[in-house]
Amino acid sequence: MADDFAPKLVIGSPGGEHVSVQPTRREFPETADYWDGNWVYADVGVRVGSFRGKYEALLRTDEFARFRTELGPLYENLTGTACFESMEEWLKVRLTGDGKGHIEVACEAKDAPGVGNLLSFSLEIDQTELPRILSEIDEILRKFPVTGEPQA
Repeated sequence: MADDFAPKLVIGSPGGEHVSVQPTRREFPETADYWDGNWVYADVGVRVGSFRGKYEALLRTDEFARFRTELGPLYENLTGTACFESMEEWLKVRLTGDGKGHIEVACEAKDAPGVGNLLSFSLEIDQTELPRILSEIDEILRKFPVTGEPQA
């Protein structure tokens, strides 16, 4: 269950259609190892069309960091893509800019990796929502920073 003070990422309209991700706790809080220490449990919420749902996923903090890195240029240029894609396919969110401020959001939410049900949907947002999204990712990374370094 989500901590009321846990940061939440909302892509779309918080009061309308959206996908949300709220990391709640680390899977292995005692380790600083890159591969084990960056797993976080997260509540994923979907509200789109007639669909409403919530499930718990296991995501990685480095996935949020990579998404943040890709989202910066999309905000600056309003063109290109930024993708949040979880290693175990719990969630995929791809933002694509048209160069005019319109952002298409294509999503896939899966309730269990490998064998779960899949919900595919899309949203449309505009450039004015990107600063809030960037800020929300920053808050998540402050609470759940990436630990360790990947070993070659």
